[in-house]
Amino acid sequence: MEMHAYSSDYLETAQKNLGDMLDFAANTCDLNLNSFYQMFLSSRVAEQFGKGNPRYVAGMNGAELTWEVLKAAQEKLPNQKPAFYLDKSPEYWCGWSLAWYQWLTARSFRKIQRLIPIEEVLCMYPTHHEADIERFRETMDELCRKRHQQSYLQWYRTLCGLSVQDLSEMSGVSEDKIVRMEENLSLINSAPAQEVWRLATALGRNVEEILEI
Repeated sequence: MEMHAYSSDYLETAQKNLGDMLDFAANTCDLNLNSFYQMFLSSRVAEQFGKGNPRYVAGMNGAELTWEVLKAAQEKLPNQKPAFYLDKSPEYWCGWSLAWYQWLTARSFRKIQRLIPIEEVLCMYPTHHEADIERFRETMDELCRKRHQQSYLQWYRTLCGLSVQDLSEMSGVSEDKIVRMEENLSLINSAPAQEVWRLATALGRNVEEILEI
């Protein structure tokens, strides 16, 4: 049985709103898509949207989500008024598809971006936007399988510039266990919750970010 990120009741609205957010940011506000998406990933908006918080997936339209992201990044708010069009842009499709894939897999937007940058998703538009969305899933799943060679634990540890010994001392989890978690991608999912929490805290991450989901 697949576990989705949140109730399917919100999915259609979430897809539309994330699509509208990227479309509004890129095509109405003339913001660089990659730069804006990085702001989104760094904000509370991405985390709460990915968890299905109704305030974010259904309580704000695309323009309001854009403003929320820019406020979190302490960027100047654009003067442009909300404008959403019947003819959907590649950026809209990109957000619409990513919202669906994130809901489907329950992976965070940050984890998806780590393996498949948004620019690459956007490049799928010509060959995927008229196809069944299952084709998008197949492409994304295949890319994830090929590229996910390093555990999230090891990736975040390296990103923080920590050795296994450093992380062991900071978390209280043995070096041997950390090595085994990094080499066996599924081992961390069955580790004691307190150990996982200590590792995540030492890395400055939420528990969900270092789990293999």
